[in-house]
Amino acid sequence: MAAERAKKAKTERRAYYAALLIIFVAIGAIVTSKIITTRRAADAKSSENKALIEQYQKEAEELGAEVESIRADLKSIESRYRTVLADLKATDREFYNLLNMYTKDLETLRFRAGLTTVAGSGIIIKLDDSGLVQRALVHDTYLTEILNVLKEAGAQAISINGERIVPTSEVLCLGPSIRVNGVRLFAPYRISAVGDADTLLKAYQESRIYSTIVTQNLLYDVQKSDRIVIGSFTGNQEKLISNLH
Repeated sequence: MAAERAKKAKTERRAYYAALLIIFVAIGAIVTSKIITTRRAADAKSSENKALIEQYQKEAEELGAEVESIRADLKSIESRYRTVLADLKATDREFYNLLNMYTKDLETLRFRAGLTTVAGSGIIIKLDDSGLVQRALVHDTYLTEILNVLKEAGAQAISINGERIVPTSEVLCLGPSIRVNGVRLFAPYRISAVGDADTLLKAYQESRIYSTIVTQNLLYDVQKSDRIVIGSFTGNQEKLISNLH
């Protein structure tokens, strides 16, 4: 009787171990299949990425070649232009002087319209909403008043967060942002002005808007700078010109 029970127990243990072996083999097969599938997907993704990289590199090379071609064309045009000017100066001095005068007038108009980059000394004003519980916000009217003060003080060029201020620039509140030249700007605001630094600083610190900024507990700072570079207007020039009429 005892021998039969021992034999039966041994048989059950063998069946148990066999079942475990089958389960482990099945799990191993599933894991192996998953690894193979994942690896194939990774290889496919890698091949796809490699193809995209090669495509981008080819496009970059084509664009680089196109840029070089354009540069060569511009250099050739500039060379022919200088040759024509030299011939004109030698053959028709009166017309040459007239053309030279109109060219200088055009550059002056481009400068006043904000279509040229301006560099020089000036001041940089930084303005941000207050950090107090009852937050005071920078309003569009504050920026407009600052611009007016700087213009009256002789600023040659002004920008707000990199947006060049031109005669048709609008400064309008738009929710949590302020729109300038159709671009939404968010605090903190950085106002750069090129001109006589001492004159600009004095005019700003003695203005009514400066007192308002201090009273409202806004976060502010103003510094003079020996070199400020203000880029040209990058918006729609046709719209800019049409708005001047």
